[in-house]
Amino acid sequence: MLPRKFFLCLFAALLAISASTIGCQSQPQTDETVIYKQWEGETHRDHKDLAQRPPEEQKEYHDWRQQHPDRH
Repeated sequence: MLPRKFFLCLFAALLAISASTIGCQSQPQTDETVIYKQWEGETHRDHKDLAQRPPEEQKEYHDWRQQHPDRH
């Protein structure tokens, strides 16, 4: 009886930890996506993943991002 309760509590704890970790990781990524979309709009670019942009456009975004640190 005791081992079953122990493993049930352990499983619940691991599930809670993994769920909270996923939530914490997705929030900054979502925020950066919003900021990236702002850059696309301000610079009149069509939407495209940053990794698929030419290196010079990636640099333009990173330079713009450094000049707008308040957007996070």
